[in-house]
Amino acid sequence: MFHQLLFLAFYLGLLPTVLMSPFAGVLIYDWLDYLPPGEVYSATLLSDYLAFTIGALTFFSWLVQEKKSIPRSLPVMVLMMVILLWMNITALYALAPQAATFEWVRTVKVIGFAILTAQMLTTRARLEALVWAFVLSTTYFSVPSAIKVIVSGGSGGIGAGEVVEGAGGSFFGDRVGLAVVLSMTLPFALYLGRQARLLPSRWLRWVKPAMLGVTASCLVALIGTFARTAFIAGSATLLMMGLRSRRKLLGVLTVAATALALFALAPENWLSRMDSIIHYHDDGSAMSRLSAWKWAWELALKHPIVGGGFGVFVLDAGSITGRPGWLDAHNIFFQMLGEQGFVGLGLFCCLILAIYRSCAVVQKRVRAHEELAWTADLARATQIGLVAYVVGGSFISIATTPFLYMLAGLAVGTRSLVERALAAPARNRAPAAAGAVAQPAE
Repeated sequence: MFHQLLFLAFYLGLLPTVLMSPFAGVLIYDWLDYLPPGEVYSATLLSDYLAFTIGALTFFSWLVQEKKSIPRSLPVMVLMMVILLWMNITALYALAPQAATFEWVRTVKVIGFAILTAQMLTTRARLEALVWAFVLSTTYFSVPSAIKVIVSGGSGGIGAGEVVEGAGGSFFGDRVGLAVVLSMTLPFALYLGRQARLLPSRWLRWVKPAMLGVTASCLVALIGTFARTAFIAGSATLLMMGLRSRRKLLGVLTVAATALALFALAPENWLSRMDSIIHYHDDGSAMSRLSAWKWAWELALKHPIVGGGFGVFVLDAGSITGRPGWLDAHNIFFQMLGEQGFVGLGLFCCLILAIYRSCAVVQKRVRAHEELAWTADLARATQIGLVAYVVGGSFISIATTPFLYMLAGLAVGTRSLVERALAAPARNRAPAAAGAVAQPAE
């Protein structure tokens, strides 16, 4: 009980910072969202109201204090708002209303707060702080997990010992969900190692080795999940990091050396587990997912516009190969198709493409501006994180978790900052040019 009171006192001490700066509320909210006190710290006292209180204070503080402007990456913002609106519409037609309530409430909070966050990502410091919040939250799981894998010699495995997992009840979720987040973290940890500026100058020289250590812990923890999704998402992320490196040959060689080192570290039972990717017909888990995808497709054909609403997959019980109960979609696209219909799936795919496109525009726009090179680096990390999300999300239902919408916020904030920075010199040059024309000849 004492540690719960201590946590609550610490939390109450943070509340005034939200009133001083609404963005402080964003960081506190993300911390509570990624690492829920009840599940992570066993601080169950009022745990259901902590994030909600911070969110409400943040919105009020933003409403009163912050300057409002239209984001330059308008398609991404509009798509987030339209998706949120569409999900509220489909919730009215949910085929399993009792199961839908929890997911609907959670999703409204996730996307609504992501839209608010994107509005506040107006400076380099805020963009970097958001990345730090995400990377440090992942580090909470990756470092102990990597230590466990190394100490145990990778002796875990499905049904043969402990595996690396996130916190139950958190968005980091089970071992498969954690595997996707670990993969997404890799480019952002390396970005901080290269571009971090928020910390005191005397600490900056330690950031790069620290972030390399975090990157290594994520890679080792990926092995410890014993998830085939970890292998696929991790491989896609490493491949993208090599291909999108500014020094492509060095990048590809580094990625190849990293992959060889990981295979040398991996235990025999991990290799056997990965081998089942090829022989998926003999794996009950893989076949049950295919059944869930087929069920989602057939449901969407019956309800093509609004789908079945949140929680509809509880109705697939009895239709899944080798499963007596119900099974989630285990795929972000089939999840959206089953729950939100073809309209929702189309909006979701457009959002993914808009995020990637916005990051590509940033990289193109700042090519001749060395002072903005960090924005290209962040945009590249966001694109790689997006690939990790999409590839990993092809095997788990995470369409309504915060991670895609965090990437959307980074894309909006980075693009808006770049457009403002590039427009500012043009405005400064215009009066000077006008003055020069007005000068009389001597």
